[in-house]
Amino acid sequence: MRAFLKMAAALGLAACLSTPTFAQGQGRGGFGMMGGGGGSLQLLSNKGVQKELKLSDEHVEKVEKAAQEANEKRRDRMQDLQGLEGQERMEKMQVMMREMNAEGKKTVDGILKPEQVKRLDQISLQVRGPQALLMDQELQSKLKITDDQKDKFRELGTESQSRMREIFQDAQGDQAQMREKMQSFQKETRDKAMAILTDDQKKTWKEMTGEPFDYQPQPQGRRNNNN
Repeated sequence: MRAFLKMAAALGLAACLSTPTFAQGQGRGGFGMMGGGGGSLQLLSNKGVQKELKLSDEHVEKVEKAAQEANEKRRDRMQDLQGLEGQERMEKMQVMMREMNAEGKKTVDGILKPEQVKRLDQISLQVRGPQALLMDQELQSKLKITDDQKDKFRELGTESQSRMREIFQDAQGDQAQMREKMQSFQKETRDKAMAILTDDQKKTWKEMTGEPFDYQPQPQGRRNNNN
């Protein structure tokens, strides 16, 4: 599983599995893996997002510094998960991610203008896709997600994780084959997730995500400062 996560990160699948086109009911989408912590702060490190929000050079510098600090903090906190497995590890990781996402959101709110924060939140929902419906309790409340729907999202999440492992194992290191299979898997997962929502919930989701944004994940290791 560790090898799978490493390869998936290298391919940019963490972002690809929850692409913005989910919000429009077309293209790709799926249950993406958790981000590295920092949430909106990590998203704001993307050059395309920076351009969409029209960030100044000063703001970009502040964002990159804050993102680097968040990554260092994440690595330190990951040490606390060493030796843990299964459900216990997953639960502690979820708590850690929620804490870091909240810290990142606070940092971002202190850097951006209100209208930039609003647009970033829209892009974040687009990129997170079905994962947000599964993990975000505040979003579930706004969409009035029922307990029955929550159960269905959890089942879909478990099913998706299992399928991702199968795709990785079948590919046996063939990245091209893995990408091809992932595209079909992503569409299937997106369709299943959308089917869980009512028409009113789909309408609210579309309003919350705003205009579609073509998010392009950056290759691992590349930063905007070209280091």
